[in-house]
Amino acid sequence: MSIQDDWAVALIKLADLFGLTEPGIRHVGMVDARCRPRVLAAVQHLPMALDRAGPIAQPICEILLRLQHLLHWSQNPNYTDQDFLRGYAYCELVGPHGHIQHRELALGLLLLQPRITYPEHAHPAKETYLVLSGHAQWKQGDGRWRARGPGDLITHASAESHAMRTKTEPLLAAYLWQDHLDVSAQLLNPVLRGTRGISPTRKNHDPAQ
Repeated sequence: MSIQDDWAVALIKLADLFGLTEPGIRHVGMVDARCRPRVLAAVQHLPMALDRAGPIAQPICEILLRLQHLLHWSQNPNYTDQDFLRGYAYCELVGPHGHIQHRELALGLLLLQPRITYPEHAHPAKETYLVLSGHAQWKQGDGRWRARGPGDLITHASAESHAMRTKTEPLLAAYLWQDHLDVSAQLLNPVLRGTRGISPTRKNHDPAQ
């Protein structure tokens, strides 16, 4: 199977799990050569995450294992908490700045190292996460922390605050945004507001929020 075939199969499988019928996902174009591989500190935890994938995600993670050396991992450049940055990364697979170009949605991966908290944040876009690997806790709005694991789907409504925290294993989750791709997420903790938050889909905007 060629690299292009691996990309196509991985995205079709992710689309199926999210219930996407978008033709642009099922008939992908060529991978954008301008989106060059980039590795960040948190990516050291990717092999463990891929190895511990849940049954529903195992076929996807086997393909990602073959593609991992090609992935471009990012962070919001406006976020300055170095402790957090060492343990957080996202990769936009499909989207305005992804490996495969798409202007109407962003589909990618969020990776968090063990024992880290992704601070409470919100954004205008509705967001859906699919946990591929790792058990973590999720908090939405004023609700309590809830345990989430492989195969779980978590949906955040527009402007709904949410946060995540990991324990002894890394978290790998796929995310989907289908609107407001140009509006960044913002951290809600007043103490951290000076960092200007972390964002998704553009270079200064990270959908994995």
